[in-house]
Amino acid sequence: MLKNEEIVEEFKKSLSATVKSIGKNNNLEINFVKENPSIEGNSINLTEPNIDNIKKNLTSLRAEADSIALEFRLHSKKIHKSFTAKNDLSNEIFYAVEQSRIEVLGSKLFKGIQSNILKKHNFDLKNNKEANIIDAFRYVSYCELLNTKLEGNYFNFKKMIENKLGKKYQFFFQNLKKNLNDQEKFASHLKDILVELGLFDLNENINSNEDIDKEDDFNNNQDSQNKNNEDNSENKSTPDSPGQEINKALSVDEGEELSDESNESDLEYFPKIESLDKIGDYKIYSKEYDEIINANELCDLKELEKLRSNLDQQVFSFQPLIVKIANRLQRKLLAQQKRHWDFNLEEGFLDTSRLAKIIANQKNKLSYKKEKEIEFKDTIVSLLIDNSGSMRGRPITVAALCSDILTRTLERCLIKTEILGFTTKAWKGGDSREKWIKNGKKPNPGRLNDLRHIIYKSGDQPWRRTKKNLGLLLREGILKENVDGEALKWAYNRLESRQEKRKILIVISDGAPVDDSTLSVNPGNYLEKHLREVILQIENNQKVELIAIGIGHDVSRYYTKAVTIMDVDQLGEVLLKELSEVFSIQ
Repeated sequence: MLKNEEIVEEFKKSLSATVKSIGKNNNLEINFVKENPSIEGNSINLTEPNIDNIKKNLTSLRAEADSIALEFRLHSKKIHKSFTAKNDLSNEIFYAVEQSRIEVLGSKLFKGIQSNILKKHNFDLKNNKEANIIDAFRYVSYCELLNTKLEGNYFNFKKMIENKLGKKYQFFFQNLKKNLNDQEKFASHLKDILVELGLFDLNENINSNEDIDKEDDFNNNQDSQNKNNEDNSENKSTPDSPGQEINKALSVDEGEELSDESNESDLEYFPKIESLDKIGDYKIYSKEYDEIINANELCDLKELEKLRSNLDQQVFSFQPLIVKIANRLQRKLLAQQKRHWDFNLEEGFLDTSRLAKIIANQKNKLSYKKEKEIEFKDTIVSLLIDNSGSMRGRPITVAALCSDILTRTLERCLIKTEILGFTTKAWKGGDSREKWIKNGKKPNPGRLNDLRHIIYKSGDQPWRRTKKNLGLLLREGILKENVDGEALKWAYNRLESRQEKRKILIVISDGAPVDDSTLSVNPGNYLEKHLREVILQIENNQKVELIAIGIGHDVSRYYTKAVTIMDVDQLGEVLLKELSEVFSIQ
């Protein structure tokens, strides 16, 4: 049985993967917040789950995530804004009916989503005793557009809308239904009805075309996507359960099955979560398409210089503090490497500070000194940076900057460094997965994606020759998925073959291993189990000192020596502090 924290983490991972799948955008950043779930540009903020609300409100959490992911995929902010007015009531009705349009389209595409949303609406209606016009428009629109019925207070809501619309009730919803796939026509028809009802004042429309053109629309060309959604519906599916083990642990009986069409899905985003003892040895379907590549081979020099310049421009506010801490570390390291003297010896160099005593008494024997050298082990530090899509934006920028400053600091102290990154060559499997499909989809194939391990700076290269390489971290399309176990083993093997006496490996990551192609056809904790095994081997061998820094993610459940930071801007300070402590122990 999984522990409560593990259940929550598995649920969050599954929910995040589902939202990316529904939103048709693997570059989405998924965050969890205490209140007010929202969409902000390319980020989706979901309600932070805990064990209690998973037990009591599992369906509501899933339905909320489904709805917000559908909004990201099917809703244009630009179009919606062109129909808003100063009147709050009309705006809220407008948004409520638009939400119904989005949820109906999603319910037609995905049977799992339809089940989740229906359950949530029925639950809300049973607990909603207030009959207000906004909720009435929302729930009645959803039912009429989907040809379904709800429970609880629904019939009071329906009666309210029938009284408002009178003889135009059927005409109104027929026209909305005809324009489900066209947000602009749908909104236009809705506006006409609200104007007739006196719920929308034409003079209060405040968004000119010029304002609309200036509005940043972060969604993915929803206008054209909406028209194609129903045509593609037979090839789409979405998850219905956050994992068998979670359901057992929570005594949740979902009772849902995907249709035959859904079972044709390329990927299932809620794989079964097996117990660790049920998973066999880690397997790799094919290494044929994996690559270990130098960063400068992934783009031309001109682009690399431009990316490096962009990186430098983003760090002015952050750099002074880290430089100050780096200088402190440098002074500490240099002090440890300085030579010292032994005094009060019977032989050696004459101690001039005792010259007066020698003149006064030439028999004074303890007047000499000898120079001694403090042993400071030849050292190499390797930084292994998670290059997954969830690191995009501020996290990867700060990781690049900190690596850059740390490398320069250690180099001045004659400590060698290398900077490595790990990701995959493709989303949801690349050539390896294609090969697996052609060979008949053998069950439990093991790791099923093409790995890309990137060398930004090797241990023997000086910083000045490789500083441009870190700009690659800002390049679009580089950051994909992450198979942490194999990356950690690769970085360890590189260090193990080095001649330095002391070897330190620092892993910077923001989450657990995630590769959808692998997890869709293997147990849900397949990659996580392998990561644990690799960490255990490294820590038991004691040839390399292993430290992990988790960004917004507790990595202490994997690594013995681990630090978690919730704010990415803490990375530099924590990184240098950890190194300072490591070098204090000789």
